[in-house]
This record gives sequence, structure tokens and C-alpha cells, in this order.
Amino acid sequence: MEFPKQLKDQVYRLLQEPTLDKFREFLHAQTGEHNAIDFKRQWIENAALAKEILALANSQGGFIVFGVAENEDKSMCVEGLSEIKDKAVISNGIKNFISSNLKYEIYDFVYSTSEYEALKDKKFQMLFVEDTPECIPFLPKKESGSLKQNMIYVRRGTSCEIANEEELQSMLNRRMNYLHPLSGEPLQLEEHLKQLKILYEKIEKNHVYYETGFAAGVASIFDAITKSAMQGKRVVEPNPLYPDESYEQFVSRMIVEKKKKIERVLDLY
Repeated sequence: MEFPKQLKDQVYRLLQEPTLDKFREFLHAQTGEHNAIDFKRQWIENAALAKEILALANSQGGFIVFGVAENEDKSMCVEGLSEIKDKAVISNGIKNFISSNLKYEIYDFVYSTSEYEALKDKKFQMLFVEDTPECIPFLPKKESGSLKQNMIYVRRGTSCEIANEEELQSMLNRRMNYLHPLSGEPLQLEEHLKQLKILYEKIEKNHVYYETGFAAGVASIFDAITKSAMQGKRVVEPNPLYPDESYEQFVSRMIVEKKKKIERVLDLY
């Protein structure tokens, strides 16, 4: 997904933890529609929704936020939805148009009270389309209205368009690079996790030092000689560069996400 620089942090935090607070921060930071972000005042009909989802899936994924509209001057109109639409109804309405390999999630945000007054007593839903380069390009399975069967749609600017030759070639290149990177075959899960764990081990979770000003490592070298001089209060401070999510937390979250994917494959919702 390609997000404007000023929104990358908000998007990352929202995906990590889709809470009311994170969604409020995400909305508050908005500057209008972008290539990976679309806003809809209300839910749209199934074929039109499928077209939007297909375009995002072919364009590295993104969001559709329902209950928010963009004004002509690019300012945001935060109206909210009249009601939360059932996820099963949404899924059943679009499943005949899109491939089962296209992955998406729907999140509900209902504000009974809010520090951000514009959101008080309002409801929103957000449809997040995952980037699955191993499966692109995605094509409609059937035709309806403006959705044409076997056409390849992309997100170009703030609209859904039929892919041109250059965009199609870019999609094919992304798929080939994912499936067969220049370094060889794609890494297996165990190799990915092993590399991730190594990266975690390369960064200290805490910074340790002594009130004397000596770092912990230096203290250990001279401890035998100047132990009495160097003994002071041991201070442990969190490393601001250490990831918010630990390795084990990441694996735990992936287990939850994998369960969701299996449920979709089994058509449980």
C-alpha cells in the first residue's frame, strides 16, 4: 500500500490495533482521498463495491471508509452511518463478483462518547483490502452495471479505472518478483520467522546505564578494578527504537489473523 508520508504512522498503528482511538487519530489526520484511501458517505451497491475492492487489490491494497465523505474543497465531512451493516450481508453481496483469493477485513467503529466531538454518537465501518501480489491481477467473476467481466481495474489517483498496458505490466512484474525474487525462491514461513527473530535480537529492548555515567558494558570491563567507584544506581530505560510489538506478540497476532483467513476459506462468514 502506498500512503502519503504524513499518514503512514497512523495507518500502521490502525492496522496493528483497530481501536476507536486509533481510528479517530486516522480520521483526524486525513487530508482527502488518496490512491490507497477512499471515502464513501454510505455503503454502495454490491457490483460497485466489488469494483472498488478489485481496483484496490490490484493497486497494493488500501481502505474504504464508510460514513465519511470528501467535500469539493478536499475537506472531510464526517457524517457517520445510520446503522452498522452486517458483515455477512456484505460478504454474501460481493462474493459472486470477486475471487476467494482476494482478502479483505471489515471493521466497525461506534462512538457513544468521544473526545473528538465530531465523532460523538456516530458509526463508521472500514473495509481494508490486503495486498496479495501472488494473486494479482484480480478480475471480476461476473458483470453487472459498470462492472465489466474480465476487465482489470486499478486505483488511479482517486478513481477506479481500467488498467492500461503499463499498469498491467507493473502488476505482472510485482507478481513475478514476489513468486520468484532475484535471490531465488520465496522464503518459507520458518525462514521468515528465523530472520525476524535475528533482527529482534540485534536491537536492545532497554538501555542500561549507571548514574555515574558509565554504560553497563563499560562497567563490566572495569568492575574488577574500580567496583567501589563505579557502583551506583542502575538505570533501565526503554529503547525508543525497539518495536512496539514484541516478537512473541507479533506471532500471537499472526495466529489470530491466520484463524480469520481459515474461517473465510471455510465460508464461515
